[in-house]
Amino acid sequence: MTTRQFFVATAVFCCSGLASAAQKVVDTVAVGTTPVAVAANPVTHKVYVVNHGSHSVTIIDGTTRATSTVNVEDRPEGVAVNSETNKIYVANAGADSVTVIDGSSNAVSATVHVGTYPQALAVDTVRNKIYVANNFSHSVTVIDGATNATSTIQVGQGPRGIALNAVTNKIYTVNYGSQTVTVIDGATGTTSAVETGKHTWAIAVDSKADKIYAANEDSASVTIIQGATNAATTVSVGAIPFAVEVDPATRNAYVLSYGNDTMAVIDGTTGEVSKTVDLGTHPQALAIDGQSGRIFVANQRTASVTVIDGKTNLPIAKVDTGTIPYAIAIDAPAHLVYVANFSSNNVTVVGR
Repeated sequence: MTTRQFFVATAVFCCSGLASAAQKVVDTVAVGTTPVAVAANPVTHKVYVVNHGSHSVTIIDGTTRATSTVNVEDRPEGVAVNSETNKIYVANAGADSVTVIDGSSNAVSATVHVGTYPQALAVDTVRNKIYVANNFSHSVTVIDGATNATSTIQVGQGPRGIALNAVTNKIYTVNYGSQTVTVIDGATGTTSAVETGKHTWAIAVDSKADKIYAANEDSASVTIIQGATNAATTVSVGAIPFAVEVDPATRNAYVLSYGNDTMAVIDGTTGEVSKTVDLGTHPQALAIDGQSGRIFVANQRTASVTVIDGKTNLPIAKVDTGTIPYAIAIDAPAHLVYVANFSSNNVTVVGR
């Protein structure tokens, strides 16, 4: 598994004077060993936590907080939910497979063979297709959600992240080794490549504006791709940009910089950085609540989540979590945020 160096330390949070009343911890739920990914189904209000160390998925009932465990295959790293079919897909990096979980029964319904070392997934709920980025075989496996039949598409070297635009039926991989984004036409399976900065790590898609944001780890930059033409521009951000997400309401893109503990706000219209927000130490992951407009950032070293108002792009709260908060998922209709804590083997549930 590719991870950042972990620190369990006592750094002081930069904004400790913030009012914590805006958000609070409502529960802490024990899960498996070393949780590395989490996803929520906003229809069923179930949450799926991928436990890398115990080769399992913990399913949390968002209403009761009761849990159940589903065993998957070796070294699971990624998870994605199709809320239309109520199926959950888990990428098992050590087994070169994807486990399919039936959301109704909480049981494994299939195991699908994919490429070597699958790490990330994206689900097209419109066409019921699942796209799996295989890091070591430099490919994407396409799974038919109805039949579990597969096909394979070669992409650039070392794809680490994947995202799609269901409107245009295009899929995008960030290729760490070849420093490119591969654009896949979902209808034909044909590909094209767009050059990016050095060691492209994370990707996000603005479906409405048809823009793609690729974070370049060693270039301290983000490549912005116009989906219609594949024309690309570059904007500078902080050191080691590690995660990127787009707010569908404001069209802003948010980029975490692990190296200098900041978040860049990229204006979706101008393509320029409009604001830089100071965070806790080593921001690892972020998620956006499309209903409230709030942004939640997990800070590894300070064992906390920074809550940011998407209207002002200012921090409004700090919430303590478990040790090394590593991944975040939001159940927006329930107004709940789930933070998977890598070293304390639990999930912090944040509410209002």
